[in-house]
Amino acid sequence: MTSENYPGELEMFRGLVRVLRIAARNEDMPEVQRLLWDHARDEADAYAQAQVAPDPTAADLERQTALMAGIRQEPARRWKSGRAVGLLRRLGYHPISPRTASRDLAALAGAGLLVMHEEKGVRWYEVAARRPHPTTKHTGNS
Repeated sequence: MTSENYPGELEMFRGLVRVLRIAARNEDMPEVQRLLWDHARDEADAYAQAQVAPDPTAADLERQTALMAGIRQEPARRWKSGRAVGLLRRLGYHPISPRTASRDLAALAGAGLLVMHEEKGVRWYEVAARRPHPTTKHTGNS
């Protein structure tokens, strides 16, 4: 038997996993991001209705999904915590510290969505190159 933080939590999560599997199989990252963002919003509403404190990971996931969606609008740029703070604030996330933005960038890199680069005293992130589908055949003259 499992305990739920709010009524229907397990069923909501199972539904999310079902649709995520399809989107991931199709390598549709915008759809995966949309699904995760929708889930985070629905979960926040469910916590509010149940009058219990929200799971902090849901808020983190929603913010990180919004950040990645914003980054995808400017993929050729280098992303440091200050630029991420500015984007998150424009998206309505207040207050946001550079430390929170840095953790969000690192989490997105850990998920394979960004690539971290480091030089002495400087760390920045760029959008990860999309991997080709495993069934895609590459031809070349090399």
